[in-house]
Amino acid sequence: MGVGDRSTGAAAGKSTTGTATAGDAEAGTSRTRTGEAGTIEAGTSEAGVAARPRLLVATLVYTGLVVSLIGTLGTPLIPLVVREHHVSFVAAQWILTVTLLVGAVAGPTLGRLGDGPRRKGVLMGGLGSVLAGAVVAATAWNFPQLVAGRALMGIGLGLMPLTFATARECLPKASGVRVVAVLSVSVASGTGLGYPLTGTIADRVDYRYAFWLAALLTAAAIALIAVAVPRAGAATRLLASGQARRRPFDVPGAALIGLTLGAVLIGFSQAPRWGWGSAPVLGLFAGGVVLAAGWLAVERTSRAPLVDLRYLSPLPVMVSNGAAVFMGFGMFGTVSLVIRLIETPLSAGYGFGGGVLLAGLMIMPVSVGTLVATRVARVVDRRFGTAAVLTLGGLVVAVASLGLAGWRGHLVEVAVATGLLGAGIGTAFAAMPTLIITHVPLAETGSATSFNQAMRVVGGSMGSALAASLLAGFTPAGALLPRDAGYTAAFLMLGLVSLLGAVLGLVLRASGQVPARPPAEPRRGGVQAGGIALPARGGSVAVEAPAEGRATMAKPRAAGGLQRTTVAPALAAGGGAAP
Repeated sequence: MGVGDRSTGAAAGKSTTGTATAGDAEAGTSRTRTGEAGTIEAGTSEAGVAARPRLLVATLVYTGLVVSLIGTLGTPLIPLVVREHHVSFVAAQWILTVTLLVGAVAGPTLGRLGDGPRRKGVLMGGLGSVLAGAVVAATAWNFPQLVAGRALMGIGLGLMPLTFATARECLPKASGVRVVAVLSVSVASGTGLGYPLTGTIADRVDYRYAFWLAALLTAAAIALIAVAVPRAGAATRLLASGQARRRPFDVPGAALIGLTLGAVLIGFSQAPRWGWGSAPVLGLFAGGVVLAAGWLAVERTSRAPLVDLRYLSPLPVMVSNGAAVFMGFGMFGTVSLVIRLIETPLSAGYGFGGGVLLAGLMIMPVSVGTLVATRVARVVDRRFGTAAVLTLGGLVVAVASLGLAGWRGHLVEVAVATGLLGAGIGTAFAAMPTLIITHVPLAETGSATSFNQAMRVVGGSMGSALAASLLAGFTPAGALLPRDAGYTAAFLMLGLVSLLGAVLGLVLRASGQVPARPPAEPRRGGVQAGGIALPARGGSVAVEAPAEGRATMAKPRAAGGLQRTTVAPALAAGGGAAP
């Protein structure tokens, strides 16, 4: 997606070197020369740009769809797991909860590990865990083994930020921004495809075939990544060579953010059953607040933080993370209610008495909506800017949920609403990573976007839990099903919360702090990758990050000499480009 806002905003200001040098601000003075024969990996052209960009883009999008599919395997299979393993409905829901929990906890750690020369290995290793988990789940003959397999599969949900970072590094900048938007939309597309696919398998054959299919799809993703994704390109090595070997992994930060997310997500997932005022739920939320405060304190003082808090402070990044909570709230909550509504027996006086397959088919329009969103978002962004894209997405999601509050008596009405939901979510998801990557340096892409993904999961857990609690509140004593008014109240709540995402977009647009248009594609004599200009074969690049905060970079003249450009201290600290 192109980035069309006019502003003083971030990474692509007057110097094309801003994103590369910002990550070096605290490293003192370091200097790296690259470009000699043998420093560029096989499979890339000069500067780490993929030699086969179409194959790389197809591989990343396919990986995103597979990762999204992993998250949808739980919900349609829960009734079958209840019958097969003789467990309660509450216990069976852990095959969904544990996957989301592990994905959210693993995300920030994988994002940091993938920010640098280890990215390809982390991608393949994470998918290897998914493959192993799928096999464990497919061969499970008891419930604990099934849960363990789903936990391993959850690691895959933390890999999407690494696909963003790969696209940003290995593709020319303008193309990379558009591909990152498409990758973010693929999360919603995979959801729309995963439910009907899983529902078909569950309705026709043994549910274990769904996990065997996941294993095959994951194996194909591993093979494609091995072929299409280059190892660390020159842009990443340029940043990493002066820092990565000296940068320790932030174990305390990783532990604290993992425990924080774990406490919060378990609290939300269990609150509808244990009660929002119960001691365990209140204890989990209180523990989450204390752990979050401890994590913030550790990250502020760490020399090598897991998530650099400086890059979470620009208004566009804060807006993106806030919108992730609200859009996740609306998406997960609405999907969970639609599935439950479709499967409600006709004897309740509402609902459709459908099975897993029909429920999956009613979620399929989400994927259709995301396809429309990709094109619409690009046009809106080009004419009105990224903030307008986010606002439009929030409005459409709100319309979908509010529409279901009033019209849900026919399957056509439900299908139209889920299609609108897909269009809104796809539009908003396209804007959120764009707001982030245009305000953080290349070396922080995985870390910053993984935090955004964690916020999306937290929002989704909140939406699903509060919707379920509302339905429970509208269930008469001794009855098994809620009154129809419970769905009206729940859809109204989801729609109003989704509107907050649109409000954030309006706030950002009014502030003027929105990303600038990316610079032109590779200029003559060199290649631009991930926001850093690199010379053609045989040239050299020098990066300096002086202690006083002005980062400079030497770039080749047309005749082969070096010309020095300067990046303002504000950008080195993660802010916008200097006017």
